[in-house]
Amino acid sequence: MLEEPDLKEGQLAAHVQSAYNLHIVQVDFLALGADPDTAVYRAATGDGKPYFVKLRRGVFDEASVTLPRYLSDHGLEHIITP
Repeated sequence: MLEEPDLKEGQLAAHVQSAYNLHIVQVDFLALGADPDTAVYRAATGDGKPYFVKLRRGVFDEASVTLPRYLSDHGLEHIITP
């Protein structure tokens, strides 16, 4: 998605904090990717550690998270795990 969704950055940070216990202090929309149903963000914690946050709308295909996890667990180092 190349256009930022109508979502308040504070809402995204609050959800990440609730779901993953990460204190997000900065959220930046990244206008990249070819999937019109996906928005990506760079989120940073108070200590500056960056995270890649991906939002998807529509039907959720569980393989989109189980396959990367499987590949990472089996030694593929360049896979971003969910």
